[in-house]
Amino acid sequence: MSFSLAVLGVLFVLLLLRSAPLIVTIGLPCVAYILIEGLPISLFAQRLFTGIDIFLLLAIPMFALAGEIMNSGTLTDRLVAFAQTLVGRLRGGLAGVNVLSSMFFSGITGSGAADVSATGSLLIPMMKRAGYSAEFSAALTAISAIVGPIIPPSIVFIMYASLSGTSVASLFVAGIVPGLLMSCAHFATAIAISYRRGYAAGEPTSMKRIIETGIGAMPALTVPFVIMAAILFGITTATEASALAVFLALALGLVVYRTLTLSKLFSGAFRVGSDMADTMLIIGVSNLLAWILAVERVPVMLAEAVLGLTTDPILVLLLINLILLVAGMFLDTFPALIILTSVLLPLAQSVGVDPIHFGVIISLNLMIGAVTPPVGILLFIATRIANADVVRTVKETLPFLAVSLVVQLIVTFVPALSSGVASLVR
Repeated sequence: MSFSLAVLGVLFVLLLLRSAPLIVTIGLPCVAYILIEGLPISLFAQRLFTGIDIFLLLAIPMFALAGEIMNSGTLTDRLVAFAQTLVGRLRGGLAGVNVLSSMFFSGITGSGAADVSATGSLLIPMMKRAGYSAEFSAALTAISAIVGPIIPPSIVFIMYASLSGTSVASLFVAGIVPGLLMSCAHFATAIAISYRRGYAAGEPTSMKRIIETGIGAMPALTVPFVIMAAILFGITTATEASALAVFLALALGLVVYRTLTLSKLFSGAFRVGSDMADTMLIIGVSNLLAWILAVERVPVMLAEAVLGLTTDPILVLLLINLILLVAGMFLDTFPALIILTSVLLPLAQSVGVDPIHFGVIISLNLMIGAVTPPVGILLFIATRIANADVVRTVKETLPFLAVSLVVQLIVTFVPALSSGVASLVR
């Protein structure tokens, strides 16, 4: 390891422990590396721009805008109402509604943070009024949202596709079964805990009510299918499909539901623009760090070190999962995805892992990490909405994290559930 790389690593860890802004945590060590190596400082700007000058990345703000428009147009209320008629009458039905609503909403936004904010703002107060603890409500909302970037469309898969050169359509298809398995595991766990604690059952419903709420939610629920069909049949690229998603969101909000106003549209667009400006800068500096690691042959050295210990694919995959889970606890999703894809994908391929399969593995691991401290962005969003105690909320997540890890291991060692399904549409 070179002296400059050692300095980069020490600075990165120190800034991370000091909770410095992420762009500083990643960017400052890169600047130090450039100066020590005697490289032109203009390299910083060059690599930052190169990291975001990718046509496919335009899909990220577009899908985010589509989700914001739909949420502003009372989409969340309709999805929750439909979910409540389906499972709300069970004991712990509101907990099941929470999971089901996140699954529905994940097919709209592709973002875990958007799912937590949208469903949590509506369901957490409802759950607290029904007798659920604030901590349980926050934990369930956070953990159920990890399927947001797994069930298509997925912003995380788009980012991974741009890094790995894989097909967005294949990744979208590969995420369907793992996402549904994860939601089913969370649903079963939530209902089991609700029965054990004696949480109340919801009010009975009727087939008429199910049909009414289903019709109200159906236009929104068809959007993911339209987007997937457009991509899979070659009608549009992923970027063009994101623009189609915005158009459909506008049509639903302005014409079908008639709940979207210009003020809501402008404020939503401003929020997305502000968030995406920050996100793109982080993507840019993360790309620079990934470039430095590649120049220093870190992926090659890691692969040689691991394969020097074992060439057993099972042990290598377990080690990769462990690295991803730990990294996800300390890094936000996009920086971790950019850095770790460049480091771990060559190692995974060396033991025969398909890049599509690895995309699902890395995405699931990083989303599970997004619910664990010290970063745990999804957990802290839900905790803030619920006004809950963080430590007790973390304890409430443990059963859900346990079943999530079981699903993660199943997906890791049964590639037919992800890349196998994706191969059917290649």
